[in-house]
Amino acid sequence: MTSPKKRNVLIGGGGTGTAFAIATRLKAIWHDRLRLIITDIFDRDLVTTSLLADAFHKVPRADDPNFAQVLERILDEEAIDIYIPLLNAEIRAAWALPKSQKLDIWLAGFGPELLDKAVADPWLLAQGVRVPRQLSYLQGQTDDETWFVKPRDGFGSRDARVLTMAEIRALDEDMRTESIIQEICETPEITIDSFYDAETGFTRAYCRERLETKAGVCTKARVFFDPELAEFAAKIGAGLGQRGAICFQAMRAKEGWSVTDLNLRSGAGTALTVAAGYDVLAASYACRTGESYKHFVPEIALDSEFLVTRQYSEFVMRRRP
Repeated sequence: MTSPKKRNVLIGGGGTGTAFAIATRLKAIWHDRLRLIITDIFDRDLVTTSLLADAFHKVPRADDPNFAQVLERILDEEAIDIYIPLLNAEIRAAWALPKSQKLDIWLAGFGPELLDKAVADPWLLAQGVRVPRQLSYLQGQTDDETWFVKPRDGFGSRDARVLTMAEIRALDEDMRTESIIQEICETPEITIDSFYDAETGFTRAYCRERLETKAGVCTKARVFFDPELAEFAAKIGAGLGQRGAICFQAMRAKEGWSVTDLNLRSGAGTALTVAAGYDVLAASYACRTGESYKHFVPEIALDSEFLVTRQYSEFVMRRRP
């Protein structure tokens, strides 16, 4: 009897909580059946995920012109079978790679244009998914009227803020062009960890109410099920041709639940959903490698809920005598 194939798996953005969450689950389950390679812009001793890695490569920033060449060299030298890009610039670089049947890149049937929130919102509407109303002109509103402003290419709530119309008018034109200006939605803010298999139509959606966040990452959450948000997840998964897990955020706008942010990957907070017993990360790997996955993602009952908290752990990366 031959042993199962041992795969070489590359995770980019190794210093992110998202990378650590994925690496932890893959190593916990397939430790003897995969070789894990991690990349990051920092030295190995500053990247906690490197403790789980069989190999580590320091790389330029993903928006550096030299990144693509370095990435291709690593893919070749390490004979990578699976590449999991996480940062937006990495996803764009991965999309531009020559297509290969040997290399499975964790991208769905979308183009990099969906990383632009100005493109994602109309796309979501076309899938039958509500999004917040956007400000389309600067006249007609009073100076004290408030709107939510966020970068078109942002992540982790960075540079997102509430501004008055007077402050919005004072922004330079380039800043306004590179921002999304939309109606202010009502809390709670919900992150949906969505699993979808485009080959079978199998879908699961787990909702996380963000009870506390630090640096844009959820640290206290209520995990539950909502049928309308699950329907959104299924529509998004079908539209993307999704195979595996992504996450998106939703809040209540005037017309009801609306998707405020679409992430073409799982998130750092997805580990909270995994802790509740819904392992969308392991399911993603199993799905994409042809293994059974439904046992990782059981249904969550309508009346069930879990409160999950996160505490940070400390890792000594290097010690000198």
